[in-house]
Amino acid sequence: MEETRENCQDYSLNDLFIEFSKLNNKIDTIEKNINGKMESLIELLRDIVTTNLRNTHNPVSESVPVKSEPDLYYITEEDFIFIKGKKTYQNKDKIKTSFNGVWNKEKSAWAFKKYEKFEEKLREIFPDITEGQ
Repeated sequence: MEETRENCQDYSLNDLFIEFSKLNNKIDTIEKNINGKMESLIELLRDIVTTNLRNTHNPVSESVPVKSEPDLYYITEEDFIFIKGKKTYQNKDKIKTSFNGVWNKEKSAWAFKKYEKFEEKLREIFPDITEGQ
């Protein structure tokens, strides 16, 4: 017991504070890394679900009609434009930077505020995008 007390006395309060600060910084870094990876994984899973990717080991019966979703399409609703389709994940960075798009979980689509001549910019950036569905 006395040996433990002697070891504790070797550290000043400032030394302990520095060590705790280092540990706290390491924990913060680990949390940021985990959160960043989790957000990417959640976004990837969301895109897998919304683009109807299927497990190749469990094929869908041929008698069941499969609804084909376009690669990219947009829907106009009141003040917002929603971009949907099979290729939203591959184009997410373009949507974010070009239109200040944000992911709308309820609509499973990228959304941005409607503005004049938005269609021209959409077609310029995504020539194959279609309207509605």
